[in-house]
Amino acid sequence: MPPMLGGQRTRRALTSVASVLAVMTLTLVGALPTATPSAAVDVTVRTGQVGATAGAYTDTKHRKTSHRSMNNLKVSTRFAAYLAFPGIALDAGEAVTASTLSVTVKNVSHASKGVLTVRPVLSGWSGAKVTYKSRPAVGPVIGTAKLKKSGTVAISLLPSASSYLAAGSGLRITRTGTKYGAKIVAKSARIDYTIGAASAATEPQAKPAPVVTSSTLSGHPVFAHYFPPYPISLDNVNGTSDYYATQYLLPSGESSKFASVGGLLRDRPLPRSPLSGDYQLADMKTEVSQAKQAGINGFAVDILSFNTADRNWQLTVKLLNAAAADGQFKVMLQPDMTSLGSVSTSTFAQAIASLAGYSSVYRDSNGAVVISPFYTEGKTPSWYSDMLKTLKSNYGVNAVLLPLFLDASNMSSYASLSIGFGNWGIRDPQSAATWTNWSAKAHSLGKLWMEPVAVQDVRPNQKVYTEAVNTNTLAATWNRAIGQNADLALMTTWNDYSESTSFAPSADHGWAFLDLNKYFVTKFQSGSASVSTEKLMIVHRIQRTDTAVTYSGTMSRVGATSPSNNVQIVTLLKQSADVTVTIGGNTYTYTASAGLYTKSYDLQPGYFTATASRSGATVLTVTTKDAVSFDTTSQQDLSYHAVVDR
Repeated sequence: MPPMLGGQRTRRALTSVASVLAVMTLTLVGALPTATPSAAVDVTVRTGQVGATAGAYTDTKHRKTSHRSMNNLKVSTRFAAYLAFPGIALDAGEAVTASTLSVTVKNVSHASKGVLTVRPVLSGWSGAKVTYKSRPAVGPVIGTAKLKKSGTVAISLLPSASSYLAAGSGLRITRTGTKYGAKIVAKSARIDYTIGAASAATEPQAKPAPVVTSSTLSGHPVFAHYFPPYPISLDNVNGTSDYYATQYLLPSGESSKFASVGGLLRDRPLPRSPLSGDYQLADMKTEVSQAKQAGINGFAVDILSFNTADRNWQLTVKLLNAAAADGQFKVMLQPDMTSLGSVSTSTFAQAIASLAGYSSVYRDSNGAVVISPFYTEGKTPSWYSDMLKTLKSNYGVNAVLLPLFLDASNMSSYASLSIGFGNWGIRDPQSAATWTNWSAKAHSLGKLWMEPVAVQDVRPNQKVYTEAVNTNTLAATWNRAIGQNADLALMTTWNDYSESTSFAPSADHGWAFLDLNKYFVTKFQSGSASVSTEKLMIVHRIQRTDTAVTYSGTMSRVGATSPSNNVQIVTLLKQSADVTVTIGGNTYTYTASAGLYTKSYDLQPGYFTATASRSGATVLTVTTKDAVSFDTTSQQDLSYHAVVDR
């Protein structure tokens, strides 16, 4: 253990949905657009319309009854309407760049309440018998619209709907946010669409978050999960010889405790020289500053212990002090119920009350302290109810829950205590494209939703990893938050290096992940993203997923996404530029369009270089700092490394 670290370094379980989805093969929705090596296709923009060919609805109270060949389709939280449409024919290089679903509604009760929510049917339902029990799987939300008492409701569909419309997937429509019902006239339903170049249909656009009842949080805040065991420095020693360098990163570190997995960590915070004075507080102030530069509004601190002599508790307090000194940065309290499982309600309340006095503690718009327990379901709703009452009666502290579940299907059990919910999340792009729309479920309960966003997950100590496909997991999870109207977002994580989920500036990826993440933060909070500072990144592994190791057993993959061994070039440009890439002795060129653009090549040994230029003048250039090797290794590292010209 590092000097005076104290406490347990907990390990969060990968969300169980990943293993369930591992058997599914579905088209990725919301990933970063990837160009093909072929020449650009000349696409003629054209418009068209398709009408519904069949209609049906399901009933949660009559699970085996099929209501098909129906014209008046019921929609509510109880009834779900299904509409079948013919596929839209697309040529190579084409996509549906804009589409609107128009439906006629009638018998609408309380028209001002709730919204129509549209999701694609993944099995390509075409009008066959459908019951609630045998209902097909559906994809992410691709459109929402407010209701009216009667008449036509136009629902703009996201660009991500293109692949579903081309395949002739059916659409499922529900009325979320209220128990009241309405009817949709099947025979008049139609989709008006525009076909254009595939590059014009890339990412979902943000829509205003729904209005929810109960306490609310202002804006669309973005938090990063902070893990106290891995601060910038553990011992205030020069970064070349500190505890990270000599213990955590080496197979022989900590008396070879982790030699069987090649060492505990693969990455670390950016090294620094020793500091004078309270170096821990100074480091916390540095991390607050780094997060603010990246557009992050606060940290959600993982509270691992309530023991005031424990180093993790002391670092939590210093983080609160550092944020308070800044004045504009907040800290959400996130007690870790995997570490605090045996704690009593009185001890819990006392500890929270001792932190509630810090001005940097995150509160809702009513001034209540927001408590977001990790693995909330580890305690019963009544346990939290008693704790909240104790906080109020014994310490005069008003608090509300924002549960962070491992399984968000528990949310209804905690609804009466909570202003919203979150989930620890998933870590691969395929699962992100098919995961349950928990945001819609939370909104249907009148609650907020905190969407998890991640860049990768590699756990040497557990010998497991998920396939992030370079930056595609980052894009896919952010596109969920944007496209599904999340109210706030949680970056998982800022600095948990034992799970390789860190966004923080690090030795292996520098500022690259934060720079790309800021693009999505801006889009999430403002509804659009323009490039203010141009950037060029190279994202790659330093080994193939099948590279042999000297010790027994390599990492096993979890999640739905297959192994990938690519080099990815990422550009954020104000205007298009010519990009030249050198990989494995080969040189490639292509034109990157303005905005966010990615290009992938096969991973090769050695170092790589990328240069962006306009009119022959170099705009950006970057060379990787970590060499790729396919040779047998004593330390398997399946995390993604990155460099950026910023």
